[in-house]
Amino acid sequence: MKKLVILALGGDARTVYMCSELAKDHTVYAYGTVSEPAGAVSLKDLSDLTEKVDILILPMSFGLTETAYDKTVSFGRGAVSAEILFGCLKDNALILGGRTEKALIDLIESNGLMYTDYLKIRSLVIKNAIPTAEGALQIVMEQSPETVFGSRVLITGFGTVAKATAKLFAAAGAKVCCAVRRREAAAETEAYGYESADISKLAEIISRYDVIINTVPALILERPVLENADRKTVIVDLASAPGGTDFKAADELGIKAVHALALPGKVAPAAAGRYLAEAAEEIISERGVRNVT
Repeated sequence: MKKLVILALGGDARTVYMCSELAKDHTVYAYGTVSEPAGAVSLKDLSDLTEKVDILILPMSFGLTETAYDKTVSFGRGAVSAEILFGCLKDNALILGGRTEKALIDLIESNGLMYTDYLKIRSLVIKNAIPTAEGALQIVMEQSPETVFGSRVLITGFGTVAKATAKLFAAAGAKVCCAVRRREAAAETEAYGYESADISKLAEIISRYDVIINTVPALILERPVLENADRKTVIVDLASAPGGTDFKAADELGIKAVHALALPGKVAPAAAGRYLAEAAEEIISERGVRNVT
């Protein structure tokens, strides 16, 4: 079997590292990346492609703009005509993306192409939780005048990211409590060695904590809750946009609140790129994609 031909568009530093990882086993082209990936072929224009593509990898938050004349796929460092982009692909090509707009997914599928969201690959979610937790710890160390050791940390939720974050902060000597809804989650929290709290009672308990780490993708740190927080409290919101914190209220109350998005690509791009490459290989294997030319 011939090597697969992979085209990666746009993205941050993790895309660059991903391309280098995939280039060890495949022919990889990169277009619009922040720098030239080692081992891959960097394109100045898609017309420079000399062969059709088996796998197209989109960065996170890809967009689609429609006009009366054309449909344009936009990414961080530029945009390309959807017609030109799809023209680079084989008929059986697979497209991978993360948080891709529904309009673009619909366009992909209407062209008879397969789309898979790599952010729904469980192995990637678990691996990404590690640099996310490390990034949260780094932010707290930068924003708080106190040590993490001995600090009282409240983490909302107890999903994959919350578990990784709780483990790291506890290892650094923090006293960790996880606010959850279900009794089963509270029991699991305590089994891990942390305290548990009822998330519906945030307004009553928030004043006890020096650091709040939110992982819940819903507005739970509202003004009435924040009004009860100590003004020296540091909040790090790890939930996807728009987050779970009323940032305007936090600012008005003089509370430091950081919406920390895309931490894997910021704090550990090499590892994050490797994780993306591994997720891509997992999807390719499951889909049985092959170079048939």
